[in-house]
Amino acid sequence: MAGLIIASEKIRLYEYLTQLCSYIQYTDEWRDAFWEDLLKNDAVYNEFLYWADKGDFLLACSVGGQTIIDILVWEMRKYNVRLDRGKNGPDCDKQAMVMEAFREMLDSCADGGRLEWSMEMRNGMDEI
Repeated sequence: MAGLIIASEKIRLYEYLTQLCSYIQYTDEWRDAFWEDLLKNDAVYNEFLYWADKGDFLLACSVGGQTIIDILVWEMRKYNVRLDRGKNGPDCDKQAMVMEAFREMLDSCADGGRLEWSMEMRNGMDEI
């Protein structure tokens, strides 16, 4: 058993992610791709771990100056525009919104600047 390292934190977090993805009906492929990308990014991993443990945001990570809360608000705004209403109601799955925000953060870390452009240019509003 010498040299055997058990990463219980990662096992626990992966089990949480599996349960969460099952609850919000995300596929195993989505979950596995998310997990793989999460393991490649320590800053986002720590942010996600903190959120999973505390139900709050650490705010120690940002992409282009945008924190996970900024991205989450942007995701909610996109959701509201898609449904053409001013707020997200009880049918809005907040857990899915958070997962989409973390996914966007991971994607933006891999493609720096894409998030900044998207948040500034694609606000989903009709132009007159």
